This record gives sequence, C-alpha cells and structure tokens, in this order.
Amino acid sequence: MALTPEQQAVIAASAAGRKAMRDLDARSLADVERIYDDAVQDIRQLITVMAGAAGVVFTSAMPSLLLQIQARIGNLAGARNAMLAQGIDQAATIGATPFTATVNAAQLDAIRAEAAQSVRNFVGADKLKLSDRIWRIDRHAQEIVDQAVKNAVVRGDGAAQAARDFLARGIKPPLDIDLAKNAATARNIGNSVETGLMTGRGTPLDNSMRVMRTEINRSHTIAYQKSAAADMDSIGTRFMLSPRHPRVDICDMHARSNLHGLGAGVYPHGSSPLPAHPNTLSFEVIVYRDEITAADKAEKQTVTEFLDTVPSKDRKGILGKNKNEAFEAGKLPATQVRSRWRDVQKRIGRNA
Repeated sequence: MALTPEQQAVIAASAAGRKAMRDLDARSLADVERIYDDAVQDIRQLITVMAGAAGVVFTSAMPSLLLQIQARIGNLAGARNAMLAQGIDQAATIGATPFTATVNAAQLDAIRAEAAQSVRNFVGADKLKLSDRIWRIDRHAQEIVDQAVKNAVVRGDGAAQAARDFLARGIKPPLDIDLAKNAATARNIGNSVETGLMTGRGTPLDNSMRVMRTEINRSHTIAYQKSAAADMDSIGTRFMLSPRHPRVDICDMHARSNLHGLGAGVYPHGSSPLPAHPNTLSFEVIVYRDEITAADKAEKQTVTEFLDTVPSKDRKGILGKNKNEAFEAGKLPATQVRSRWRDVQKRIGRNA
C-alpha cells in the first residue's frame, strides 16, 4: 500500500535530518579540534614567557608553569563540555523534527528532553557514564602535560649541570649531553605538549572527538527512535549503513539480517541495536506497517542462519577473528554474537 502524504513527508524530513546530522558532526569535530589547537598555542605562550630570555625552563619555574597550564587545560575542558552539551541538545532536536506532521508537539518536546537526558545517564558496557568518560579524558590530558613538562625540564636541567661539571674539569661535554640540554627549551616542551594532546590515536583530542561523535549520534538516535515509536502507523525502524561506512563490521549484520520478519535491517520499536559501537555513522529510517510484505515475513531468519550466508571474510569482519573461528567450529551461541570475546571464551571453557 502506498504511503500517505504525511508519511512521505516524514521520510523526506528524515533524509533532511540525516544531512543536518552530517553537518552537525563535521562542525562539532572541527570545533573540538579548534579549541584544542587554541589551548596548545596558549600553553606554548605560557612556556615561552616562563622560559624568559634564556629560552629555557628551569626546575625552579616548573611548579608555577604547571599550575598555569593546568588552569588552561581546565578552561579547555569547560569549553569542550559546553560544545558537547549543545551538540547533544541539537541532535535530539534534529531526531524529533521529522515527525512534526504525525506526532503532537508536546510529545516531541518531551522526547527531545528525554533523549538528551538519556545520553547523560547512559552507562556503557564498561560501566562508565558520559561524565566518567569526560573525567578520564581530562585526567589523561593533565597527566600528559605534567609528564611532558617535568621530563623535559628535569632532563634539560640535569644535562646542563652535567655540562657544567665537564667544563669545570676542562673537558668538552659529550654531544648527547648538549642535545639533552635542549629538552628544556620552550620550543621542545611545547612540541611535546602538542604531540601528547593532539597527535595520533588515543590522545585527549582523539578521545574527545570520539566522545563528541558517539554521544551526539546517540542523542539523535534515541530521539528519532522514540519519535518513530510515537508515530502510530509505524512498525519499527530500518538500520542503515552510512555511505561513509569504512569496512565490514557488526553494523553489516544489523543492516542485512531479517531477524524479525519485517525485512532486512528492520527492527520493532525498542529492539534496534543502534548505536552498535562507539563512533558509529550508521542511522535509522522509520518503517510503516503497510511497507511490510509477505516476502519479508516469509524470509525471517535467525542470527545463525544469517551468518551461515555470509562469506568467511565478511563474517570475520562482523564477529572478529576469534568469534568467527568459534562460529565455524560450531561453538558460538547465537546469544553471544555481540558478546566480548573473553565472555565467549568463558562459556566455551565451561562447556568444554
């Protein structure tokens, strides 16, 4: 049966919402990178001022410098947290907006607020809430900066004293001592701080961007799911892979399997596996009851039946190497397809 004009409007608005989310994602990540870069430049300036005309930070100046840097890191955290809170609220609004034609305004307002609060209260498999993740990122940033400054200053001071001792005995200092003296220069300390905070995976910048993307998308997902469930003619949502989906993983199973007899990737309200993992770019689209076909119902499959249809290489991407080997050996229960490998190992060990 053809969709009603109101339902077609919801689907069109959902597509517009996905574009709005892509824009919000890109803008949020760029903003996070910008404020980290601004903080690093400010920290470089603090180091330069403390180094003075000599261009070197001495041990005596280190406590004062660290206090100033810690204050700047605190300001950075506050700015990032404000961006995150704003992004979560904006994403919830984007998630609810497509349903203005089919769900009453008061209900959508409540859904927006509930989605944003759900993100803040969400506890992951690691037992951490959003506030815990943020605290860990900020503690890591402080540790990185403290170690970068302390190691450089102590190394430089020690090398300078060793060089003086050599010269007092009329001996030219070895080259490695001369090089070590440079560790405490303002430029080298600044480089160490910048690398530790911003360069590579697992840095505070990388982790902040990961949290930003994950939680903004979580807010949008919750708001969209709840709004879709409030649309009385809907039956569920379809799990969709992002055009930027980089490689085969668990999301491919969620998007391709027909576990409920509603069609590939369609889940009843309350059953969707989205978000399937942190940093995900996958999304959902509402499915109306009249869209479900007889073929969808007839082709319902179990998780095991679906995985049997997947080539081993792709199944390895979905399950991971170890769980795929367990599946091929007939030892992976359907209930543990999404479990951590160590939990699967425990069960296999008990059943051995």
